[in-house]
Amino acid sequence: MGEPSLIRRRLNARPARWAKVGLVGLLLTSAATLAASAPRGPEAQPVFVPPAGTFTNQVTVHLKAPTPETVVRFTLDGTEPTLAAPVCSNAITLTNCALVRARVFDAQGPVGPVVSQAYLVLEPALAGFDSNLPLIVLDSAGAEVPFALRVPALVRVIEPGAGGRAALTSAATFDGRALICLRGRSSLRYPKRSFNLRLIDELGDLIKAPLLGLPADWDWVLYAPFPDKTLMRDVLACEWSRQMGRYASRTRFVEVFVNESGTRLRPEDYRGVYVLMEKVKQGRHRVNIDALGPGDLTEPQVTGGYIFKKDHPDIFEPGPVEANGFREGGGGTSGPRFGFPTGPGGFPADPAGFLPAWTGRDRESRSEGRWARANRSPDGPMTNRIGTPLPADGKSVGPARLVREDEFRRPPALEGWTTRLTTNQFYFVDPAPDELNPVQRAWLMGYVDALEQALYGPEFRDPVRGYAAYLDPDSFIDYHLLVEVTKNVDGFRFSTFYHKDRNGRLQMGPIWDWNLSLGNATGKQGWNPQYWLWPQLDDQEYTWFRRLFEDPDFAQRYVDRWAQLRRTIWATSNVLAQIDALAQLLDEAQKRNFQRWPILGVKVPPNYYVGQTYADEVNWMKEWTATRLAWIDKQFLPPPHISLQDGRLHLQAPTGTIYFSLDGTDPRAPGGQPSAQAKAYTEPIPIQPSLRLVARRRLDNRWSAPTHYDGTEVNAGSKAADSR
Repeated sequence: MGEPSLIRRRLNARPARWAKVGLVGLLLTSAATLAASAPRGPEAQPVFVPPAGTFTNQVTVHLKAPTPETVVRFTLDGTEPTLAAPVCSNAITLTNCALVRARVFDAQGPVGPVVSQAYLVLEPALAGFDSNLPLIVLDSAGAEVPFALRVPALVRVIEPGAGGRAALTSAATFDGRALICLRGRSSLRYPKRSFNLRLIDELGDLIKAPLLGLPADWDWVLYAPFPDKTLMRDVLACEWSRQMGRYASRTRFVEVFVNESGTRLRPEDYRGVYVLMEKVKQGRHRVNIDALGPGDLTEPQVTGGYIFKKDHPDIFEPGPVEANGFREGGGGTSGPRFGFPTGPGGFPADPAGFLPAWTGRDRESRSEGRWARANRSPDGPMTNRIGTPLPADGKSVGPARLVREDEFRRPPALEGWTTRLTTNQFYFVDPAPDELNPVQRAWLMGYVDALEQALYGPEFRDPVRGYAAYLDPDSFIDYHLLVEVTKNVDGFRFSTFYHKDRNGRLQMGPIWDWNLSLGNATGKQGWNPQYWLWPQLDDQEYTWFRRLFEDPDFAQRYVDRWAQLRRTIWATSNVLAQIDALAQLLDEAQKRNFQRWPILGVKVPPNYYVGQTYADEVNWMKEWTATRLAWIDKQFLPPPHISLQDGRLHLQAPTGTIYFSLDGTDPRAPGGQPSAQAKAYTEPIPIQPSLRLVARRRLDNRWSAPTHYDGTEVNAGSKAADSR
């Protein structure tokens, strides 16, 4: 691999937590990684016979020196070969997975670089393992993968070949090393764990690589779907976000093996179906904003780029202002609502669809049609009590417990700040807190404070002095729609990212953590495809949106964007086809996943619906989604219907007044009144060659999305919304 495929980055100073892995930090590499990372010498290379690869039961390795005057010294424990290391005079027989590190020496000492190659040894039961999905193998050389400390590991990626199959014995498309650790928060309570990966080279420096066709980077996530038994909710949400024109992590379904035993790769090392995802960070192929450097201290350089987020308040660790920027008086995101002016409505569909929040425990006493408790499968032997063991089926491989409380580790506190006006809490993401200097912290904090002052000020709707000077309304609308369409119960509150480019306005996104969506939650009415999520949240959980929706133009942009997306990416037929395609892709691998984790028919908190089969779970989500889309349709005024008869346009609406223009301008003026060009429809409109009709329906103070006619076709908000 050359520079286009593997781009090395030498670190001036590695994070302190990396220093602890110095002895084993040069573990588990391969010739592919080495080719881009090791130093070169004309006489330096030992010869490995056979080269790195995958073998069954055992493999015999010969190490050959390039000249008779030299010898090869080697190690198997991950350390660098020195004069104290044994000379390879005979073949080495490996019965376990191993990294062989070798170096050529003469009488004076080393004469070339360290060369490492990884040998993956399989138990016979895995010799025939293959899949229609890519395979990823992590081998930590016997080290247990922890949460906070990254440990070195082999990363082997195997893609399906010409026959559409990926086998453990197939050649790898990436064979290298990474520093890995567990990731997540509440998900750490599940036995199927997610991982962070940072790819490194022979010297322990970060190295970019394109995994499974995704753009090259060194930061990756292996996400482990567990309570989401469709395995696809996060993938669907990311795909929809990208189709909306917003960056979201690119994803690939994979099957994963993790060897922490230091032995051969065993069937019990199979971990199931995972999603390889891009980690949220600044980058040309990630969040595409300018990189903020340590010397960017004055405007315009100091204005970006920044990524920060809202998240769980109990990982907030205040400390002195000088240390981390927190300010006294911060409130948690579950605290009481602040009394900023929000008015009686604040939503374009008010009051349709509102429902007082409740805890979810009394839902059995309510009548919600087919979405009441009768739609749920009976609770199995698993309850929502933490630590209840899963039923043994005799087929699962290895231990399978729903929650491992003894292994749950509290994530380290993040650093962030509290805003002055609303005491909203945010956390620094990229640059990381230890990479931001006080000037940059102060600038970002001041910018968000100024945003809130403008948003809650008397001129908040002014395009120059109001909120629109600080944030991009369209990005907030798209984020809000994606949360509400999927009813992601964490969507406004946790793992909620924001980013700001240099000289740009604040943008909301990218999205992250969508497993408790599309009906997959008992709390916050997440199980019910009816009713909005947002009325159940206080002003800090629902940051800034109540005030934004008091702007009638923001509210109308929301209505218009819904109509646009509903006839395209969220057309019911399109959504259901996407789900079916992913279910078909996963059909083979999901069987192995649920053999490893036998949770079908078992309540995994916070599940509401408990399907007995994978098809049950997928079909329930499909029905939920179609019902949700149809319910949201009903919260907005349908646009006027246009028909062509006898060379004239006929506009129809059951109630209200239809306003139209013939020159392509909006019949609705900013602020919500009819525009100067608008006419009230009273009779059919003759079709003229230059006609560019835009029509809206108005009822009280509410406006529908627009209907367009340009002389060739009708483009209406209801066109192609095929569930109406």
